[in-house]
Amino acid sequence: TLNRILQSPVDPDEKKVSKIKESIASYRNVALLLLNPRGEVLFSSAQGAALHPAVNSADFSEHSRARDVFLWTVEDPARPMDTGSEMKMETYRIIASSGQAIFQGKQQNYVMLTGLSINFHLHYLDALKKNLIAIAVVISLLIVLIIRIAVRQGHLPLRNVSNAIKNITSENLDARLEPTRVPIELEQLVISFNHMIGKIEDVFTRQANFSADIAHEIRTPITNLVTQTEIALSQDRTQKELEDVLYSSLEEYNRMTKMVSDMLFLAQADNNQLIPDRVRFDLRAEVMKVFEFFEAWAEERNITLKFNGMPCLVEGDPQMFRRAINNLLSNALRYTPEGQAITVSIRKQESFFDLVIENPGKPIPEEHLSRLFDRFYRVDPSRQRKGEGSGIGLAIVKSIVEAHHGRVQVESDVRSTRFILSVPRLEKMIPETQC
Repeated sequence: TLNRILQSPVDPDEKKVSKIKESIASYRNVALLLLNPRGEVLFSSAQGAALHPAVNSADFSEHSRARDVFLWTVEDPARPMDTGSEMKMETYRIIASSGQAIFQGKQQNYVMLTGLSINFHLHYLDALKKNLIAIAVVISLLIVLIIRIAVRQGHLPLRNVSNAIKNITSENLDARLEPTRVPIELEQLVISFNHMIGKIEDVFTRQANFSADIAHEIRTPITNLVTQTEIALSQDRTQKELEDVLYSSLEEYNRMTKMVSDMLFLAQADNNQLIPDRVRFDLRAEVMKVFEFFEAWAEERNITLKFNGMPCLVEGDPQMFRRAINNLLSNALRYTPEGQAITVSIRKQESFFDLVIENPGKPIPEEHLSRLFDRFYRVDPSRQRKGEGSGIGLAIVKSIVEAHHGRVQVESDVRSTRFILSVPRLEKMIPETQC
């Protein structure tokens, strides 16, 4: 349109200028600059002077020939100085065109620069950018807050479990966590923890009972010693009476000595310091040695000792095995009715030899069988011993068998009670010792 106005041959210069002003009047952000080839201004709009320095730029000629749009930033003298340097700058999108027109009464070439101020758009984009950054910061903070709340809420069951664990002390080891009140991911953990606490509670209970039993076991012989000594000193005694008191005291001393020795033996077993000798020996021969030791006691109680089984070779500590057999056989003699028989047999299994000590008598309730090898455990706690052992004989048996990589178990029914010692077989056995 502007080129058509300029190239009109009939309109005088004033009318052309008037038409150009009317054409750009409605475009507030448009600047127009009309130059002749010598760079003289033929026409300039109100903001057109801001475009003049663009003509002297290095790449103006290239933009003019290509007629492409380029950006130009200049200081805007119309803006106040106190608004800041950034507010004084004006940015235009400029396109340059050229042609011929009758101007100032003659035909001449011209260069027309049309510029569109984009400051408003730049300010809008800058404000939008700042707003987006502010919104992004706020959203990021909200996301962080939401994530923190979600993580904290997600960890709530774990914190509850942790707090419940902290509240468990040695005084309330019977407390248990409820697996159904935790997420499924923690259910197995809670079950395992309850299982562990159960074991710890059992250890604490046994330790407490053990301490009480030790005190009771030691108190009995000490009380006997004190009583006998007080009676002996209460009046004059004959030499024979004093000797009887000394012999009785010696029995109590021997009893305490054996108890201390047994306790040291179990302490070694608990600390994995029980290292048996490794020699090959005939298990049947060791049983017969124990039979000879108990023969007089068995005859006194009218009890028969029987053995079934051929000689068989095992590897281990023969003294420890004799001690284990001694404890089991003395236990059997103690509870076998008069006139009955105790049977010891050896059975060959695939990987073990089973040494079975069977005695008739009152059956042991099933709920007590798994506890018989606990120290000082009694099927009948109210029962007082007379001439019995220290109460840890079966615990010693278990420690000895386990030190030889074997196992011990007990069975009881109305017919008899059977203690079974399973010891590993040797890989090679001499033919005459097969059993």
